[in-house]
Amino acid sequence: MRARIVAVASLALWGCLAACVGQGATGASATGATAGTAPKGGDVVRLPGLKYKVLRSGPRSSPRPLRSDDVAIRYIGRLGDGSIFSTSLSNGTQPSTFSVRTVIPGFSALVQLMRPGDRWRFTIPAYLGYGHKGRRFTPPEVTLKRDIPPESRLIFDVELVDIMPSGSGSLP
Repeated sequence: MRARIVAVASLALWGCLAACVGQGATGASATGATAGTAPKGGDVVRLPGLKYKVLRSGPRSSPRPLRSDDVAIRYIGRLGDGSIFSTSLSNGTQPSTFSVRTVIPGFSALVQLMRPGDRWRFTIPAYLGYGHKGRRFTPPEVTLKRDIPPESRLIFDVELVDIMPSGSGSLP
């Protein structure tokens, strides 16, 4: 039953994102702003089950990554209590490269709304993250620092550095 709820929620999320991106919006329509206008720095944008805050914007002329693309990002992932569970290389100072399609659904959906140079804070509920199973840390993982408990809300500070042709990434 839970798997069905997650699947339905994911389909609804993808439908909303496709509509927002397909109409040229940048997620601003979720805040009540006019479609096609970019959220201002500091605006909190809410999508079904997801939330992001724009910390810095890159050039609006840059493309957005597709689900089939690989991306280079700098990030720090925190649990709801603020403890760090994952970072890109060198504790978040160097970018990690991965395929957009291989990460948790909430992260994948939001990174597809970004452009290179953007720096956002994502808040992802458990059902669009690691859900009721969580994720166990298994050395020698480079980017995961500790276990992610079941039903954890995740907070990521993310900077999209670059978009690459698919097939060149490795999961952080």
